[in-house]
Amino acid sequence: MKKLLVLLLLPISIFAQYGLADFVVLKDGTDSDYNKLEKVWSVYHQKSIDAGEKIGWSVWKRTSQEDDNDMAADYVIFNQFSSKEQLENSMKNFNMDKATGIMKAGLKGEMSSNTISKIINKDIKKQVRTYTLAMLDATPLTGGDLKIGDKMTFAPMIQKTDDYEKAESSIYKPHVLNQIMKGQHRWWAFTKVIDRNENAYENITHITWNVPVENAKRDDFFVQNDFITKKLGEVVQNSREMMKAQELTLVYTSN
Repeated sequence: MKKLLVLLLLPISIFAQYGLADFVVLKDGTDSDYNKLEKVWSVYHQKSIDAGEKIGWSVWKRTSQEDDNDMAADYVIFNQFSSKEQLENSMKNFNMDKATGIMKAGLKGEMSSNTISKIINKDIKKQVRTYTLAMLDATPLTGGDLKIGDKMTFAPMIQKTDDYEKAESSIYKPHVLNQIMKGQHRWWAFTKVIDRNENAYENITHITWNVPVENAKRDDFFVQNDFITKKLGEVVQNSREMMKAQELTLVYTSN
C-alpha cells in the first residue's frame, strides 16, 4: 500500500524522489464542490499510479489560521514520482480529454457522464500555486502507513547561507531521529523547490515536513551542554528564515 515516504516528499507513497505540491485556494463557498472534484479525479490518479506513471497521490486540507489572508491555501495536493524522468514524462504526456475519459469509464454506473463533466468544469479555484520538489533528506516513517485523518505540518524556508542544507541534515535531522527513536515523533523530510509556476511564491527555497505523534511532547533542542546547544542552534537559525509552520490533515490518498 502506501510506503509513505521513506524517501521523498511527504508521506504517502514513499514520498518519492520528486513531487508536485499544488496549494489550492478555493473561491468562497466551494468546499463541497471541491471535494466532489477530488473524488472524481481520484479515479484518474489511481489509474495513473497503476500504469506506472507516478507512485503516489494525496490531498490534504490545511488548518485555517487567524491571520490567513484571502490567498491562503485551503488544500494541498501531492503527486509523487520515483524519478525526475517519470515526473517529466507524466507532465509531458498528460491529456485532459484522455483523463476525463478514464474518470468517466471508472465511474460508469455510479455517476453519469454529464454529471462528471459538470463537476470537472465548474469554476471553483481562485488560484493554484505549484512547487516542484526534490527530496534532499528524510527519516524513516514510523507508526504504520498514513491514514485518512492523520496530521502533518510543513514549514516553508528561505535559504540564507550556502551551508543551509548541511545544517538541516547534519544538525537538525539527528535531533529529530532521536525523538523518533523515543516514540515522540513519526517522520521528518527536507525538500528543495526546483521549479514553480507563476503564482507560486518566489522567495521559498525549501520546505520541511513533519508527521507528529499526537499529544507527544518532544525534547528541547538539543545536546550535551548549553554552550553546544546554543552554537548549533545559531548555525541552524542563521542559515535560513523559517516561515510560519502550518498543519495539514489527510483527506484523500491513493492505495
